Formats: sequence, C-alpha cells, structure tokens
Amino acid sequence: MADKHEMMRSGNIKKTMAWLAAPAVIGLVIQMLYGFVDSIFVGRGLGEDGIVGLAALAIAFPVSHLLLSAASGVGVGGSSYISRGFGAADSGRVKNGVGNMIIMAIIVGIICTIFGLVFLDPLLTLFGADEITLPFARDYMLWIILGCTFQILTVTMNAIVMAEGNSVYSMGMYAVSSLMNVVLDYVFIFEYGWGVQGAAIATVLSQMLNVLILIFYLYKVSKLKFSLKWLKFNKSSFSEIGKVGTSESIREGALVIMFIIVMFNVNLYGDESSVAIFGLINRIFGFVIIPALGIVQGMIPLIGYNYGAKDYGRIRKILKISSVWAISISFVLGALTYVFTAELFELFMPGSPLINEAVIAYWIADLSIPIIAFQIVGSAFMQALGKARASFILAMLRQLSIIPVLAIVPYFMGLMGVWVAFPVADTITTGITLAFVLYQLKFLKKEEKLREKSASA
Repeated sequence: MADKHEMMRSGNIKKTMAWLAAPAVIGLVIQMLYGFVDSIFVGRGLGEDGIVGLAALAIAFPVSHLLLSAASGVGVGGSSYISRGFGAADSGRVKNGVGNMIIMAIIVGIICTIFGLVFLDPLLTLFGADEITLPFARDYMLWIILGCTFQILTVTMNAIVMAEGNSVYSMGMYAVSSLMNVVLDYVFIFEYGWGVQGAAIATVLSQMLNVLILIFYLYKVSKLKFSLKWLKFNKSSFSEIGKVGTSESIREGALVIMFIIVMFNVNLYGDESSVAIFGLINRIFGFVIIPALGIVQGMIPLIGYNYGAKDYGRIRKILKISSVWAISISFVLGALTYVFTAELFELFMPGSPLINEAVIAYWIADLSIPIIAFQIVGSAFMQALGKARASFILAMLRQLSIIPVLAIVPYFMGLMGVWVAFPVADTITTGITLAFVLYQLKFLKKEEKLREKSASA
C-alpha cells in the first residue's frame, strides 16, 4: 500500500496513469465484449426473431442503464470520498467510507429490485415497447432486475479496489466473469434455446461471481484489512458519498430521458428495425468510448488523492494528460469504426438489407466521438474534486441540450434528423464543459497561491 500511495503522490504521472487506467480500460473492454456477444448471439440465435430480439435489447437498455446509474452513483461517490481519505492519510475516513458504500449499495439494490418488479411493464412501454417487442424485453429484464443487487455491489466494491490502486485485480475479476458470461450465453441460447432469458441469466450469474471475487479481495488481498465492524451507518460519510454520487447517478440516469425522446422519434419516423439499429449504434459507441471511461477511472482516485494532499500543480498535469489521452484514443478508435462500420453491423445481422441504413446512421450519430471523450473527462474532474453542484450541472448537459434539437431537426429531416441531433448537442455540451473546467482550474490556482502565501508567512 505504501508504495502505491507514494506512486500516486509523487510518481511519474504518465506511468501512474497507465498503471491505473490500462487495467481499467482492459476490464471495460472485456465487459463491453460480452455485451457485444449478447447482441451477436441474440441476433443470430433467435432466427427469424433476431431483429425483434435486438430491438428488445435496445428497449431494455434504459432500464438496465437506470440500474447502472444507481450503481455508478454509489461507486463514484464512495471512490471520491475514500480517495481523499487516502490522500489525507485519514484511516477513519477510509473505513467509514468503505462501510457506508456497501450499506448504501445493499439499500439501493433492494429499492431497485422492488421498484423494477412493480413497474417493469410500464417502464418498457414508456421506452418504446409494443405488442411485438414487449414479451422479449420483459423476459430479459425480469432476470436482470432480480439480480441487480449483485450488479450494484460489483460496481461499488470495485470502486474500493480502484481507489486503493489495485486496478490489475479489477481487470482480472472482469476477465474471469466475462469469460463465464460468454460461455453461459452460448450454452443458454444455442444449446438450451432460452433466447433473451438465457442472455440475462448468464449476466446475473457472472455478476454473482464478481461479488464473490470482490469479497475475497476485501478480506484476503486488500491492505485495508476489512472488518464487518466497518458496516456501521455514519451520517456524515453516508451523506457526502450520496451527495457526490447523486450527480453521477443523475448524469447516467439522465441518459434515459434522452432515450425516451430518441425512441419516440425513432418509433415516429421508423419501426422495429430502426429501434434495433439505434440499439446497435449504442453498442458500438460504448466500445469506442471505453478508453475515456477507463482513463477517468484511473484519473478520479489520482486527482482525489492529490487534492486531499493539496498538490494543485500535479492535479493540473493529471487533467491535461487524461484529456489528451482520452481524446486521441477515442479519435483513433472512432476512425477505425468508420472504416469497418459495415463489417461491424454484419456481425449482428448477417445478410440483412438494413446494413446500409445502419452504416449511414452510425456515421452521422457518432461524428462527435472525440469531443464526447473530453466531456467525460471534464465531468469526472469535478467528481474527483468533490464538486457536487458542478458535477450535477455537467451531468444534465448533454441530455438537456439534445431535447430541443430532437424537437426541431427530425421534424424537417425525419429519421435522419434523429441521428443529426447527437453531434449538434455534443458540440454545445463540449463548449459548456470546457468553460466549467477552465473556471475550476482558475479557482485551484487561487487556492494554490493562498496556500503558498500561508506557508511562507
């Protein structure tokens, strides 16, 4: 632990970022790959119902994303809290943070399960399900909701691993569970003929394995020496984790608002095939943006640690390196997907006459991939500093900015206007995010000068 803390405090920034981010990126790639496999197996394994199955997965996506947003809120809020505790060498803060993260995860998991089971059909209908796609979407989401507490615990406990700086363990955990997920996907869909239910059951079982692996880490691997005594409610810790985490949950959850409006337009100007295309665009986009997500997973604990240690110059360098890496890598991956777009869609719906339409839609909708990477870094920067209000505002930006665009452009351009709306909204959001980041850097500079003046007095 001491060596890792020394590396986060004064080690080479690029090496430390690579050490923290690379395993996170690899872990996320592995997770995304089994999402790809879900869609590929459903598209190919359901025969004539393949397109309907893909449309159902697209409709189920926002419900799954609501669960993920709840998990991310607990994980990011807790990670920011305990990282600053590590930086300030405050073991009491770290213990309170870890214990209250787990308590919050269990509570949120139970609430999500109850709410999801009661309102599943209305939610799926809200997100665009009709009499054709609703049975498929319901079969998939029922199992995901039943196992959502394991998903939330996975994200939460993995945030502890990342805050402690053991990203390699995180990568290994996801590698093992993802391999299990892919194998079970094949068995349940192709051998047992369980269809979309098989994909969902495989996902839940892999998340249960994640929890077991993370429990082993906390007890046997972590230098924290976890104890059940830490699972004691602390109002201050719980509140601070919740305050920062709420902005992350809203940032993630607000995507659902955008999704409802997008799906309304897709259904208005298209059909089930258009819904399936939109779902696949999301799958490919998620893969391309993974480096930015992995980089900020490494950036958040590193900035949080140095903010706790009040090393403002190092924070600026970390932000610069994170931004350059996220934008550059996303640009390269985005360019590759543009070159091989048709081949990618062929994986999901081989021989389909919809591929040309899907290629054009992807080229338009994901035109702004590099600047989205900066949005992700900018928002994570605020989270790492514990700036809940700024994080909240940035959380809502992309979703709110796209609403008026979707209200206007598709009226004149039809379905094509839905895809055009994304790069337009991203351009607006990036400009505002940049303004927030520059203001925060200016504020940190003032804090740095005041600290230097106080030290010299």
